[in-house]
Amino acid sequence: MRRTIAMTLVSICVAGGAAGCSAAGSGGPHGSGAPAVGAQGGGSQATGTEQAMTVMRQWAHCIRVHGMPGWPDPVINPLTSLPDFPAGTPDIPASIQQACQPIVNRLPPDVQNSPPPTAAGMQALLRFARCMRSRGVPAWPDPNALGEFPLTTQIASQPAAKRGIMACSRYVPGGSQYLQLVQAASPQAGPAGTGNG
Repeated sequence: MRRTIAMTLVSICVAGGAAGCSAAGSGGPHGSGAPAVGAQGGGSQATGTEQAMTVMRQWAHCIRVHGMPGWPDPVINPLTSLPDFPAGTPDIPASIQQACQPIVNRLPPDVQNSPPPTAAGMQALLRFARCMRSRGVPAWPDPNALGEFPLTTQIASQPAAKRGIMACSRYVPGGSQYLQLVQAASPQAGPAGTGNG
């Protein structure tokens, strides 16, 4: 089922011109298996961000040297305002992850795997959700605390969803490639004998 919704979401994003929306089952915020980097807590965010960006550039270089020559440099994620690899980067093979682990270990201690959007980023995602509902997808959910949209296969497969993503992505800083579409949790069946009668 997870693979089905991931394929449906990828189809929506690709067919709809949404260049690389994240889909269910991705390792990090953009499917790279790489953590996004945050600078929160003590100290200056600028200093932490600069330090994280420097280490992530070294990590990107390591990934290129070990077999992925087209691996991009990190960018500032417009939803979180933190360093991250660009949306749509491929998964990093385990052998390359292992070879580059010493660099990854130098990332600042306040690194987070999936930092939530900033308040402004969350407001933008809420505007996107409202736009989707106004464009014929009334069941489109608000984003969760991580900025992800938990979708059922039924919602994701609606033709209006594809059209809505195309029309509403203008509300998402950085565009539709920063949308995180994940599979909604399956509803839990109630205990036996709770029906009417």
